[in-house]
Amino acid sequence: MKKSFLIITIVILLSCIFKSCIRPVDDEPKDPFSPTILDRTAFENSVKSLPNQPIVKSGKIYIKDNLMFINEENKGFHVYDYTNPENPLRIGFIQILGATDLAIRDNTIYINQAVDLVTLEYNLSSNSIVIKHRNKNVFPQKSSPNGTVATTTENQIVVDWIQK
Repeated sequence: MKKSFLIITIVILLSCIFKSCIRPVDDEPKDPFSPTILDRTAFENSVKSLPNQPIVKSGKIYIKDNLMFINEENKGFHVYDYTNPENPLRIGFIQILGATDLAIRDNTIYINQAVDLVTLEYNLSSNSIVIKHRNKNVFPQKSSPNGTVATTTENQIVVDWIQK
């Protein structure tokens, strides 16, 4: 009797343990973020010089000579005249969707635009840009803040992840 009770107890305990490891498909955790995806043409055409924009979610700051660039995460860069550091003057905004960082050498600006590396020149007097070169698919697709990777086709680029 003790042996039967022990076997039944072990079987019940093992059933409970293994049942907790099995989760129904509907019970899968949901990603709280959804990707913003553009086709390659819209992605490349999204680069433009615009008037001042409000800063909503700032990222890195870069200062070169009399210019200051403040990243608007995944949206572009705010451009300031930094001649007087006590009172920087807003000049404009470089919209470049998917961008999070830049580097400047001489008068050439290098920007990571999601999967591409874009080389451009900025004209302070006219607040205009000229794209010099685009190296395509240099970087991997953006993943969500929790590490999820979106399913995309060859000509689709993830430029941001928005919380649902």
